[in-house]
Amino acid sequence: MNRQLKDEDEQSLNGSMSRRSFITAAGIVAVGGVLAGGAMAAVTGAREAVPGTSPPLPWTWVKLDPMEAGKRTFQTYHAKGG
Repeated sequence: MNRQLKDEDEQSLNGSMSRRSFITAAGIVAVGGVLAGGAMAAVTGAREAVPGTSPPLPWTWVKLDPMEAGKRTFQTYHAKGG
């Protein structure tokens, strides 16, 4: 056990990291991020999105003909060298 700790200390001094150490460090960072996000949501009082009406679009909705849209797409694809 003591030999293993010496090896890890030497590796950290040399700048190399074992896979196990990297995965452990990444897991700790990920868990910390999740906990910090949860804490921020609790502090700011963030709520789940409530389904309802969507905001108005900045343009008018136009019903498209699927066959015409398909033809134009096909023609544009080949005209552009596709």
